Amino acid sequence: MAIDILVLGAGAAGIAAARRLAGLGRSCLVLEAGPAAGGRARTDRATFGLPVDLGCHWLHAPAHNPLRGLADRLGHRYEATGQPLRHAAPGGGWLGNRAVQARGAYHARCRDRILAAARAGEDRPVAELLDTPAEDALQASFESDFIAKWGVAPEAASSLDYARYVDEGGDLPVTDGLGALIGRLAEGLPLRLGTAVTAVRLVSPAGIRAETAAGTVEARAAILTMSTGVLQAEAIRFDPPLPAWKLDAIAGLPMGHCNKIVLAFERQVFDLPDHCLVLPAGAAHEAVELLLRPGGRPVAIALYSGPLGRDLAVAGAAAMAEDCIDRLAALFGSALRARVAPGRLIADWDAAPFVRGYVAAALPGRADARIDLARPVEDRLFFAGEAASTRFMGDLHGAWLSGIAAAEAADRALAAGGS
Repeated sequence: MAIDILVLGAGAAGIAAARRLAGLGRSCLVLEAGPAAGGRARTDRATFGLPVDLGCHWLHAPAHNPLRGLADRLGHRYEATGQPLRHAAPGGGWLGNRAVQARGAYHARCRDRILAAARAGEDRPVAELLDTPAEDALQASFESDFIAKWGVAPEAASSLDYARYVDEGGDLPVTDGLGALIGRLAEGLPLRLGTAVTAVRLVSPAGIRAETAAGTVEARAAILTMSTGVLQAEAIRFDPPLPAWKLDAIAGLPMGHCNKIVLAFERQVFDLPDHCLVLPAGAAHEAVELLLRPGGRPVAIALYSGPLGRDLAVAGAAAMAEDCIDRLAALFGSALRARVAPGRLIADWDAAPFVRGYVAAALPGRADARIDLARPVEDRLFFAGEAASTRFMGDLHGAWLSGIAAAEAADRALAAGGS
């Protein structure tokens, strides 16, 4: 007898869906193309002797985030007091309080304009709604923050999508690794790793058949949790093809870019609090974040987002490492160069074949594509993932909650069909 529901992908959405299905008494099987569960949540422990997240890094919006309670239940450590933050000044040194406050006030004015447009029913490029700044550096700082979140420039993104995003309560670094938490939550699930699905067919009577190199799997329904980057690449064939409205939704949610390099140092070179986030001053459309002293260790994690992140990853590990060291030396002195320890860790999510990017950023005028992405096809194919969230898009807990919603929708559809 076929299983009830097949879950494609063992990222946060797939794991949440499988856990919810188990609670509903539905049989399921999770097929994951990669070698490990977690998707874009991946923690490396071996390279530097401490947990380093190569993908998702923070517990965002902690008051709305169910993963915080699950971490508490498992005793998985995170920094409950939030993320120390420092702003670097152009040419080195740190911004003073007045300059930081001016940035905050400018960002608030931009958000107010975007929210006002949303209330008026407008969906425009974010760049068209930015407040006219007193100085170019203010707009550059907003653009940098925006690109760091979405992986695309403000002119390529939907203002309504931005307005719908819930960002409350700060960001909590996960000391034990956010990817490791997702891995723990996958334990005990019916999961097959290294099993890429190449085709999904709707079969009669109502059911689906998934084809893999290891054979076929049949189920009454399926929950698809792969990224829009994978869906846009047509890595999976659908028979019959997905309907035009679903393809249009996928096309409206292209993937942004965010890639990382991690470097260690022979001794502590950062006179900053642990888990400190440093935002270097940069040019317009340049988004760089430096996460320093994770777990108190002399380690730097550099996040490069948007076009810069894409281009540096293409240039290679040496180019990314050189850029990171140059930025750190400008802040902490050139003696730091001699303290770089052997070894480096690179995360190029653009090149990852089962991801193909960072997070989905709705095109201008396409905020509602997320709603259509989440809509089922013939009550047999259900869709989940961060791209399908309309409130927590781009966030790990958005993917998690969408997986739960898809599991419940699939359960209702099977119940309505008498199974």
